[in-house]
Amino acid sequence: MSLQGNTKKRKIGLFGGTFDPVHFGHLRMAEECRTKLQLEEIWFIPAAQPPHKDWQPSSLEKRCEWLKKALGDTPGCRILDIEKERDGKSYTYHTLVELHKREPDCEFYFLTGADSLEKLDTWYRWQDILDLCYFVATSRPGYAGKLSEVLRAESEKRKYGIICLQIDALDISSTGVREQVALRKDVRQLIPEIIIDEVNNSVEVKIEGYKEILKKRLSVKRYMHSIGVANTAARLAGIFNGNIEKAYLAGLLHDYAREVPNAELLELAVEHNLYSDAVDLLQPSLLHGPVGAWMLKEQGILEDEQVLDAIRWHTTGHPDMDQLARIIYIADYIEPNRDFPGVDLLRQLTHQDLNLGVLAGIDHTLGFLIQKDGYMHPLSIATRNRLLAEKQEKSIN
Repeated sequence: MSLQGNTKKRKIGLFGGTFDPVHFGHLRMAEECRTKLQLEEIWFIPAAQPPHKDWQPSSLEKRCEWLKKALGDTPGCRILDIEKERDGKSYTYHTLVELHKREPDCEFYFLTGADSLEKLDTWYRWQDILDLCYFVATSRPGYAGKLSEVLRAESEKRKYGIICLQIDALDISSTGVREQVALRKDVRQLIPEIIIDEVNNSVEVKIEGYKEILKKRLSVKRYMHSIGVANTAARLAGIFNGNIEKAYLAGLLHDYAREVPNAELLELAVEHNLYSDAVDLLQPSLLHGPVGAWMLKEQGILEDEQVLDAIRWHTTGHPDMDQLARIIYIADYIEPNRDFPGVDLLRQLTHQDLNLGVLAGIDHTLGFLIQKDGYMHPLSIATRNRLLAEKQEKSIN
């Protein structure tokens, strides 16, 4: 691999990523690379549909707008929305091929973090990428970019290859920013002030931040259950003209305290008067609903009382449950990861009539408790009675 290149060609840095949101780490990296590699320009390329991400980013239009505001009149910077022109996943190889067609007078340097080297061999046609550009792996604080023998050998036989570049980087990630936004923390040291309000009010950013928080609190199985409940709740809200955003949020966070030890659940419930009956104390796992709602509010993560009630009551039910709370209660039962006798029939019933689905879910729980000589919670009984009364009133009318 040679760094001489064709001196007649323009040296252009390509900075690809989701930029959800763009942060000071991105801006510092772009400037450092431009200076050290003597690049004429940096072209920012927001990914339309990132192939290696397990989350849904903010819209491409929104991310491009944030980039535009963050860059302002910074010289030598452009934003390309080239990837929105293609259907399907946004693969770097396809973008590079298209850019070579459009800009034959350019020599490209694809800029990324050194941690990308660990996954480079999973990229679509990664060897061919090294024939289309210099792959520049910049090192972050505490991380030294190092080529494996496989990557080194491949780099040496390709037209351009890999450059490991030490830069004065900032230890900031979009993942970390989203988590801080979800926690309602001050992010003025992380992202440009001009986009702070928009980022703080972005539903997509908050949702992905909540997911990062849950990944640290829950087991993989419990996390996947939470995703299943969120998706199911959003679908039910759509069917029954409910608030889809709130349903997804409540479903996602409903098990926030599910893996808190029973002893701690009991201590918090007693200390903050979060239990409603002695059954809660005899069966403390039921407390993860009210304790979870209390923790989310206490920690400043949630303040919407309707969403908090749905989380608070999802373990026992409550006669005053509104539509959102009923959706979360039954979504917890029928999300795709659930597998018990009768669950398919329960799903069908719920999609036809939400209230009948909730009633059937409560009956299933009470039947199970009778079989195992378990305690029945008074709130569950009261909820069942309320639903029966509504059913009777509906039949009369």
